[in-house]
Amino acid sequence: MPLYDLSVLGHELRSELAKRSRARRRPFRLGVLVEAGNVAGRSFARSLERESREAGIEVDHRLAPQDSPEATLLLLDELVLDPTVDGVVVVQPVSSLAPGTVEAHLPASKDVEAVTPAAQAAAAAGLRRGTPVAEACLATLRHLEYDLRETAVLLIGHGPTGGRPIAQRLLAAGAQVTVVQHDVDRMDPLPAYQVLISAVGIAGIIPARVVRQGSTVLDVGTSMVDGSLRGDVGTEAAAGATRVTPVPGGIGRVTSICALLSLTELAQLSPGPVASWSLLEAVARLLSPRDPAGGAAGAAITGALAAALDGLCRMHEDPQEIARSGHSAARLLLAADHDRQAFGAFQRAQRRHQGEAQARQAALASPEEIAAALAELEARLRGLRTTAALELDRRLALEITGAAREAVLRLREEFAAQG
Repeated sequence: MPLYDLSVLGHELRSELAKRSRARRRPFRLGVLVEAGNVAGRSFARSLERESREAGIEVDHRLAPQDSPEATLLLLDELVLDPTVDGVVVVQPVSSLAPGTVEAHLPASKDVEAVTPAAQAAAAAGLRRGTPVAEACLATLRHLEYDLRETAVLLIGHGPTGGRPIAQRLLAAGAQVTVVQHDVDRMDPLPAYQVLISAVGIAGIIPARVVRQGSTVLDVGTSMVDGSLRGDVGTEAAAGATRVTPVPGGIGRVTSICALLSLTELAQLSPGPVASWSLLEAVARLLSPRDPAGGAAGAAITGALAAALDGLCRMHEDPQEIARSGHSAARLLLAADHDRQAFGAFQRAQRRHQGEAQARQAALASPEEIAAALAELEARLRGLRTTAALELDRRLALEITGAAREAVLRLREEFAAQG
C-alpha cells in the first residue's frame, strides 16, 4: 500500500503554531474532556497533548466517568467557566450525555472543534475555522496541490463530527463532492472521482472495488482493534491507489495540529460576537415551546453563559471579581440541576399517585431559586464598569439575563396554574 508521508505538511503547520505561541504573552491553554472507556478518543487526546507540549501550549485534561452525566457536565462547566482556558475540546463520543447536551453547555467562544451551531455558522461565513478534521482534509489536499474547484471527491460516511463537516468544508471550497452514508458496496456504478475520503470509523470497511486506480485516499475513520488503531481502508483495498494516508500518523495527527491552530485563533478573537451568538442561541432555545421545568433549566443555563460573559468583561479587574462571575455561573448551573431533579420527582409522583402535593411544592421552589440567582446577576451586570469595546457585551448579557428571569417566572406561574 503506497502510504503517503504527511510529515512535511505537519512540519509546516507546527511551524505556524510555534510562531503564534511565541508571539503570545502568556501560553495558550486548552481544556480537553474525554470519557473513561473511550479508547480511540483517548488516543486523539494524547495526540493533542503531545502536539501542545511541543508548541508550548498548556493543557487542562479532564477524565470523565462513564456512568455519571452530572460529574461529566460539572467537569465541562469548570473548563467553560475558567477564564484562563482559551478553548475546549470534548472528545466524542460521550456516552453518558444525551445528544445536544455538549452543544448546550459549550459556548461558541470556546468551541475549538466547531460543534455548536453558532460556531458552524461562523465557519460557514468565513469568520473562523471549521472542524479540525475538515480543516485537516482541506490542508492535505492543498498540500498535494489539488485545485479543489476541479477536484471530484467521493466521501464515505456522513457522521456529525466526521463526514458531514468535511463535506460542507469541501463544498464551500468549490470541490465536487459525492456523499455515501456507509453502504458503498452496493453503489454501482461508482461516480468518477480523484479523491476518496473515508470517515466511517469501522476498520477495513472499504472494499477494494471502491478504490479507483490512481486515486488519492484520505483515511479519516479510525477504530480500535485488539488494542491497535485501524483505519477504514485496509492494505488490500488500497493497493490500486497512488497515495493513501496512514493510520495512525496520518490525518489524525494533522487534525490535532489544526485543532490547536483553531485554539490560537479563538484566543485572539474579540470575545463579544462569538460568545454572543451562543447566548442568543440559548435564549432562542429557552423561549421555544417546552415543559415548565425544561424551560427553567434552560433559563439557568442561559444565565450561566451570561455570567461567563460577565467574567470575560472583567478580565482587567481584580481576580476576585472574575471569580464571583464563575461562582454566579456555578450557582445557576446547580439550580438548573435542582430544577430538573425536582420536576422529575414530581412527574414520578404523578405516575405513582403518591406524594404529589409535596413534589409539586419542590418543583415550584426550584424556579424561584433560578430567578433569585438571575436577579443577583442582573444587579451585578448593571453596576459593571467596562471598556467601550465590551460595553455591547455587557448590555447583551444584561438583556439576556433579564429575559431569562422573566421567562422562568412566567413558566413558574404557568406551572402553578396547572395545579
